Amino acid sequence: MLEQAYRISRLLSSAVYPDRHHVDGGLPLYVIDNPLGRMVICEQGAQVLSFIPADKKDLLWLSPLAKFCLGEPVRGGIPICLPWFGVDSRNKANPNHGFARNVNWQLANITDADDAQQGACTRIEFVLEQFQQQPHALFPYPFSAKLTFLMGDSLSIHLQLSNTGSETMPLTWALHSYHPVADIASAKISGLDGCEYLDNACQLKRGIQNGDVVFNGEVDSIYINAGNTQSITSTSQNNEAITIAADGCASAVVWNPGAEKSALLKTVGIENYQQFVCLERGSVFDNEIILPSNETYSASLQIKLVT
Repeated sequence: MLEQAYRISRLLSSAVYPDRHHVDGGLPLYVIDNPLGRMVICEQGAQVLSFIPADKKDLLWLSPLAKFCLGEPVRGGIPICLPWFGVDSRNKANPNHGFARNVNWQLANITDADDAQQGACTRIEFVLEQFQQQPHALFPYPFSAKLTFLMGDSLSIHLQLSNTGSETMPLTWALHSYHPVADIASAKISGLDGCEYLDNACQLKRGIQNGDVVFNGEVDSIYINAGNTQSITSTSQNNEAITIAADGCASAVVWNPGAEKSALLKTVGIENYQQFVCLERGSVFDNEIILPSNETYSASLQIKLVT
């Protein structure tokens, strides 16, 4: 167990990130500290905005142009794309990436723990239960979800999705993680060599990854049946790597908008695209989940800094 209990504060985003843009004071955030690190979670979307292990750097990137506004996604951290990823293939008029990232989740529990895999940590549980009987207007299936965070010297995230209706439910989802890099031009992602991918920057053309993923412009690639572990490295990062190990996440998505597209994204900006890369895990496109009635699907990932 931890030698000292966690500390938690609920603050408006304008108090935690005064240099960002906030509407009506911004959004409620939970700031959690323990002897092993610090993290910030937004109540909207149960979105992790920051995870800083003790004496290390933040393993997540939050845009300097991020906007904190009710009902709009925050650019950076780990937003959840649910109950569909990207364009809703069943109704293309629906907004991209579902609605779970734009509604409030409830903090259900927080406690210090000693996890068999994570070790000493703080356990934080958020639930999305408002659609388990009456479906959301954009998704005709009742469901519930739970996100459990284990905050230690690394961050583990466990997702549970339950079909609470009487019909089989289709699902695609992803944890849309933004990670910092020293310079996108020198960044690379290992662990996807030989994997089939769909190129979303080229009309979903299929290809096979050859070697590490590098960035010479816009990259928007969806990897099907990806391996469990990938690492992000960049020159001038002192041989440090951000490593993501996943379980139950059949897909990996790698994204950086490049210079031209970033200039069109108001919450990214052309001056910021070189600072981050998205390495997302989930189940999308060919890896769609068909979840039977009264069944629960589980997945997890761990983010850590390796030196």
